[in-house]
Amino acid sequence: MLKQGIAASLTGLSLILASAAVSAEPISVNDAYIGADGGDHGDVVGLESKFDIYSMDIEQNGSKFNFTVNTAFAGKAGVYPSLTNGNTGIGYGDLFLANDWAPAGSADDGYASDNASNGTDWTWGLILSDRFDNNGGDVFLARLPGTNPQTSLLSNNFMDVPTSQYRNGQEVAVNTGDGAAEAELVNHFGSVGSWGLGADQLNINVDLSETDLPGGNSLAFHWGMTCANDVIEGEVELTRKVPEPGTIGLIALALAGMLVMRRRSNKA
Repeated sequence: MLKQGIAASLTGLSLILASAAVSAEPISVNDAYIGADGGDHGDVVGLESKFDIYSMDIEQNGSKFNFTVNTAFAGKAGVYPSLTNGNTGIGYGDLFLANDWAPAGSADDGYASDNASNGTDWTWGLILSDRFDNNGGDVFLARLPGTNPQTSLLSNNFMDVPTSQYRNGQEVAVNTGDGAAEAELVNHFGSVGSWGLGADQLNINVDLSETDLPGGNSLAFHWGMTCANDVIEGEVELTRKVPEPGTIGLIALALAGMLVMRRRSNKA
């Protein structure tokens, strides 16, 4: 009986651990977000052939996530250098994440009043290295305990305001300046994955086990190129929630306690 109890308990624990590692089917979210800007540009500012974002595909395998941004901008980093600060050209923005999505405005108009100051409070950022090149690179994780204006750089920070046309007021990159880190508004965690390009695709592959995101009910996201000429934002349900490490430990402890009680009962 004791051996059967141990086997049953271990089977239960293994099923719990296995359920956290099951891969869910990719979820595709079409770009229905417009967001606020300083003009009446609609969904895409400038040429759709350069900046249009079609959708985002999100695939989860435990704490590992593949984010695929389907966009005409893939492979076009570095364009329009004369319109950008430092002549860097327009680059790939960072990916902002949170468990709760709270955009300003209404879905009816594409959340046309939503910007960095009044929308979702992003709690984590995925920083793309070498954002102004088209060769891929590392992805670094940052926790964002500060407010959006404190933790992010806006499209305004990248574009040369007098000469360029872009969607302003949108968060496009994590603030990696020394001041934000010293004030503990941004906490850096190091590399958690990589990014690369496909045909009309920006692929971001990361492990989010150091965050609280996989344990939530949903995952909110925000991405745009550094000019924010198009932005995709939305939320998906996490159907394969990953238990926190502490939760798994508590479950194992409870199972061990059950075994002890069973053993004492058998002796009696």
